[in-house]
Amino acid sequence: MANTRFTIAKSRAWLGGALALVLVLGALTSVGQPVRAQDTTNLLVNGGLENPYYGQGAPTRTAPNGWSLWVGAGAPDAFPHTDKVQVLDGEVSWNIKQGYAVFTAAGYQRVSGLTPGEAVKLTAYGWVYTCNDTTTSCIIPDYPYRRSDTTAGASLKVGIDPTGGTDPLSANVVWSASAAPYDQWAELSVSAQAKGDTVTVFLYATQAAGLALNNVYWDKVSLVRTTGGAAAGPVPAEVPFVTPQGVRPDGSIIHVVQSGDTLSSIAYAYFEYGVTIESIAALNNLKPNARFLQIGQQLVILPPGSVDPVTGKLIPGGGAVAAAQPTLVPTPVPTPTPVGGAGEIAPPQQPAPEATPAEPPVTYGPVQAEFVPLERGAMFWLQDTNQIFVLTYGADDLSGTYKAYQNTWMEGMPETDPNLEGQIPAGFSQPTRRFGQAWRTYAGVKDALGWAIDVTTPYTALVVRQGGVIVFNGPEGRVYQFDAEGNWQAFSLGVTQ
Repeated sequence: MANTRFTIAKSRAWLGGALALVLVLGALTSVGQPVRAQDTTNLLVNGGLENPYYGQGAPTRTAPNGWSLWVGAGAPDAFPHTDKVQVLDGEVSWNIKQGYAVFTAAGYQRVSGLTPGEAVKLTAYGWVYTCNDTTTSCIIPDYPYRRSDTTAGASLKVGIDPTGGTDPLSANVVWSASAAPYDQWAELSVSAQAKGDTVTVFLYATQAAGLALNNVYWDKVSLVRTTGGAAAGPVPAEVPFVTPQGVRPDGSIIHVVQSGDTLSSIAYAYFEYGVTIESIAALNNLKPNARFLQIGQQLVILPPGSVDPVTGKLIPGGGAVAAAQPTLVPTPVPTPTPVGGAGEIAPPQQPAPEATPAEPPVTYGPVQAEFVPLERGAMFWLQDTNQIFVLTYGADDLSGTYKAYQNTWMEGMPETDPNLEGQIPAGFSQPTRRFGQAWRTYAGVKDALGWAIDVTTPYTALVVRQGGVIVFNGPEGRVYQFDAEGNWQAFSLGVTQ
């Protein structure tokens, strides 16, 4: 049995806690309103880097309201970016770019009203896209629809000047570790103590080589007080950035451990293949809560025959199935050992008591989500994994089976199929945008779910995860639990279970 499953008792206890968490927070939130996992105040003006944007000394160089742009090398352009693939939160991200040249640039903002000695934490998300092929722009058919040329040597970091200075080259700046997040978001964070009543935060980007296309995207920036202990509510664990290492000719994926890698960060890097901390641990005879890995250690992410090395896609029925199963190692029976005089046999050693397997960690937090109801089921989309959950009703509309698919729709693609307009029964409609794409293109989804019975509802979900189990609230007053075996159940908010 897969090690992502819980014993019945533990599953009930965990589910009860997760449901209580979502029920309580969901009950305090009206439909469509954000669910807040923690009560923290963002000290930044326009931490979401939203419009309006203002000029920064050049017609093609702008910065979001509240921010300024420092340029240390090159002559980059800077604009609000609207392609949702590179927008993590809100309507736009901040795109800083320059073709055929190396550039170094930093967005910055001064924050006042602090007390000397007060601790603050800066968190921001960055994405890098670089390409040297102007014919194809490094386009690939699947998310994230670009595969960067990493010879650009891009590097991102965030920093805090506790003295309030505006020069990112100052020795006063406290920096985070650097990351090179090609084609995906990476969280960067750093903490510092204010030396006066003002600090300055920096979003810093540079590179080693100027390719034809060089793009950096920033989004979702926050600065919070941490003086006097942690902020109210649990703070989500940070996952260090890891660069996926590709598919080998035999269809396997092997990850060579780098400095700073953890099982959590490695699993996140390969999430598009459906791997988990537990599946990687099982394939490599590790404990899911293993804290230390050896630099240079080779971890099997997926076994041979799992992925087509040409397309990079999972092979149906391939070796990837084994990734979800633990590797069982027989326990040898100790052999009696002669000791002392002739014929004396030492008593067999008693095997050490089997340690209780550590439970996977519980994580939760607010996630942008969408929901659409259909004739025979429903669909949810969660932004953090960019997955669409397709729920099919069982005996009633409170339970059934589900499958999770990767969202492949992006802005600019058709929102519906005009060829289906004449087939829609009265009172029904096509699901639109990302839901419509999944409904039309994934085998069996359209037939299983039928037509949409209402429009798509965007909202913020509180998502609770442990191992292969997921719990989150819907916008219609229910909480949904998904197990690792493809089953789901729904519970009404405010009803004791």
